[in-house]
Amino acid sequence: MTGEGGAEQAEVGEAGSGGWLTRERLVPIVVASALFMDLMDSSALAMALPTIARHFGVSIVELKLALTAYVVTVAVLVPTSGWLAGRFGARRVFLIAMALFVGGSMCCGLAGSVPQLVAARVLQGFGGAMMTPVGRIILVASVRREDLVRGMAWYTLPAIVAPVVGPPLVGLLIEFANWRWIFFINVPVGVIGMVAVFRFVAPLTTTRRPGFDFPGFLLAGATILAAMAMVETGALAGQAWPLRIAGLAGVGLIAAVYLRQAMRAPEPIADFRVLRHATLRWSLISTWLHRVALGGLMLLLPLQLQLGLGYSPLEASQVMIAAALGSMASRFISPIGIRRLGFRRLMLLCSGVTVVLTLVPATFSASTPIIVMCAVMIAHAAIRASYFLAGNTLSYSDVEGDEIGHASVLFAIFQQISLGMGFNLATHVLEAGGGPHDPTAFIWSYGAIALLTFAGTMAIRPLPPHVGENMRHRAST
Repeated sequence: MTGEGGAEQAEVGEAGSGGWLTRERLVPIVVASALFMDLMDSSALAMALPTIARHFGVSIVELKLALTAYVVTVAVLVPTSGWLAGRFGARRVFLIAMALFVGGSMCCGLAGSVPQLVAARVLQGFGGAMMTPVGRIILVASVRREDLVRGMAWYTLPAIVAPVVGPPLVGLLIEFANWRWIFFINVPVGVIGMVAVFRFVAPLTTTRRPGFDFPGFLLAGATILAAMAMVETGALAGQAWPLRIAGLAGVGLIAAVYLRQAMRAPEPIADFRVLRHATLRWSLISTWLHRVALGGLMLLLPLQLQLGLGYSPLEASQVMIAAALGSMASRFISPIGIRRLGFRRLMLLCSGVTVVLTLVPATFSASTPIIVMCAVMIAHAAIRASYFLAGNTLSYSDVEGDEIGHASVLFAIFQQISLGMGFNLATHVLEAGGGPHDPTAFIWSYGAIALLTFAGTMAIRPLPPHVGENMRHRAST
């Protein structure tokens, strides 16, 4: 899928030529309004879980379904995004996705029970399934490959602002208004974002595809649901071992059938053949492991601060703001690191340091000064975000044409599955260690996600030393 080069696209290019508002800045920022909503929503819900659980009279474990319902819906439906974008146009699909997400947000705010909240999160998932991958398609197709590092940096900037704005806003809303407003704030953001996309993002060329891969869609969905079910139940924890082994074998069988179908289909719903590019393959594996760990951290830290250490939502938001400020700092640090160290060395360095910093929150106690917690989370977030910027950019260094859409779909599938797995892994380990009200239980949970981060570090090693050299020296802001 390539840019049309139409009048609207030319207008943006001319308006930005020679000035600050260049294409590699304008298009990523406008498209990232969707990512802003997605991350704002996720960080807000994680912060508000204890309050919403008390409101509905349920446990954190029961309410966790509101988190996993969204990520599972996105993971199941995201394979359709590439086909829809190619068939009906990326900009049109992107705008519809944003409208669905905004509608789902309104329904979340109006929910009167946990089942209604879960159903509304599923509706949000219909929009989220298309927003992120189609947004990536628009970004990669609209920005020159040598400018992709800069494009990705500007694309992540609004998304980084969301966690900065989210925690204090959530804390204020919970303490002085109502938790329902954490969903209603998506409405003005979404409307402004849709107007900006319609105005500044040019249509991309549509591709007439032979037909929708319905068998592949069903098999992909079945594989994702089966895998997430095993994670949700702790691999059928509490059941007899023969049943647990049969369950794992069943997931493997469904996955094998799907992969066989995907390799034979003329236009598969998710084309794994694009993984022949080593940069995409190893970056995807490594970032997937890191995102599992990040999903666990997103759940653990707010619970530790509020339930383990007794902080109010507003007090806990200070630590979450610090983490977001660290991510914002990476926006300026990462391009310098890429230019000086290269992609592989920077990713190895950031990943290794992240392993150590992931273990530090396990030592937090009621006597730990909040300034120390903030300093740790600033460093942790800055280094991890630098790793993600390098890894996300490197994933697209070798893909071209229609492969961009397939790569974006695979990236989005792995991203959503990883977050869901992270939520569930953190919950299972936390419950096994004594529950969220026991501060010592968090030690085991942080240890588990640190091990995953270490595995992600090892996955980077097969990359050649000078990978991504064609983009390295263009990594400036």
